Amino acid sequence: MTGIGSDDNGFELKQRLSAHLTERGEETWDFGSFSTEPVDYPGIAAAVVEAVRDGLIESAILVCESGLGMAIAANKVPDIYAAPVTEARTARLARERNNAHTITLGATVVEPVLACTIVDAWLDSRFRGGDSARKIEKIRALEERQARSAALAVIGGFR
Repeated sequence: MTGIGSDDNGFELKQRLSAHLTERGEETWDFGSFSTEPVDYPGIAAAVVEAVRDGLIESAILVCESGLGMAIAANKVPDIYAAPVTEARTARLARERNNAHTITLGATVVEPVLACTIVDAWLDSRFRGGDSARKIEKIRALEERQARSAALAVIGGFR
């Protein structure tokens, strides 16, 4: 299942992508926004990628004005690999080489037809492992080191 979410700026593109996913026969879970009423993207991003992290959904698509804010917010959640993408090749590589289970799109950056092409390229690709797996393990080790450092700072009274 693919989760999808947007802020108000990405609402229209999210709706188009949701329809496209349905046309592809993909099962989706829409996390909102459900209108063009203003909503801040960090909460939407967190809800969607926490569902990925917790195994409730397999992958996620996030949409905001540029795609960047959603990516920044999503990547704050441990074990999340969210890639902002603007064309199909990068989307494919995000999955094949970086095991990105989340992509972010900018509603003012990519046209709806291109966004659908990007989503198709990403959904149709798979993580290739090999050298890429070794690099992903190094990223995980970095995440763990950062988490330990933060925990030690709290324990040591540095925060």
